[in-house]
Amino acid sequence: KQDSLSISDAARGFSKQSIAALIDKNANISNSELAYYFANYNNSSAILNAINFGENVSCGYNSDFKEYGVISFDLNGSRQVVPNYAVPKMNTSTMSGICAANNSLVLSNKSYYSWTTSSGGKYTWTVNNGRIGWAASESLLAENTNQKGTNYKWEMCKAGNILSDLAQGKSVWGYLYSNEEVLSVCEKVGISPGFFSIEAGAGKHTYLLQESGKTINVDAKIKQLNDINWIEIGFKEGDTFSVYGKEYAIDSSGHINVSAEDEFTSTEIKYPSRSI
Repeated sequence: KQDSLSISDAARGFSKQSIAALIDKNANISNSELAYYFANYNNSSAILNAINFGENVSCGYNSDFKEYGVISFDLNGSRQVVPNYAVPKMNTSTMSGICAANNSLVLSNKSYYSWTTSSGGKYTWTVNNGRIGWAASESLLAENTNQKGTNYKWEMCKAGNILSDLAQGKSVWGYLYSNEEVLSVCEKVGISPGFFSIEAGAGKHTYLLQESGKTINVDAKIKQLNDINWIEIGFKEGDTFSVYGKEYAIDSSGHINVSAEDEFTSTEIKYPSRSI
């Protein structure tokens, strides 16, 4: 949205020529690396999208050029830069929040959302091929913080990583985040204990959230159940499994065929008795 964007007065005060001369002299940046910025000088959306949805995005400072650092990114095989002071600012109040409906979290890919921290501050988040988190155009220019105590940057880092793992079909391992942290993040976006799904540019993924905050990767569990040849390990054709409340019989090939799209009514998996 155009009304969500603005370029700082400082940035408007520089001509393209003065920017090129200043950066080229003090930060060893060539005109070719400024090509994208110059081509989109008056296109705030294009600049923001290149930074927030680009590849190998980073922010750097030259010791002699600290106040005029740049954000760099790869574009069509070449390295491009945008001066820090010229990065457009976004109005987070115009953006939708991240919120699930009926335990289904669906986020548009290559899009912007609003995230509210525990302190009440609002920040711009992006969704990019299953990666969810604080927009690079803001986070790379923010004040550095550490893991001690409560601070918005570390809080958002943890929340973004948890949601990104879920959106990419990964398991959220307990040694990285506590069950309490996972439960808190899920509840924050409107996900309650039980089955839930998430789509954010990397396919649809289904999980089971327990009251403790432990998550079970339902897709991975179903694949495991479907891949096993049950006849080879002592079961017989026709033996019936109850998977999350729905029954599945072993077919002649030795397999069961469970789908994440099936309607589940239980959180348990019950195995048939095995012939010995």
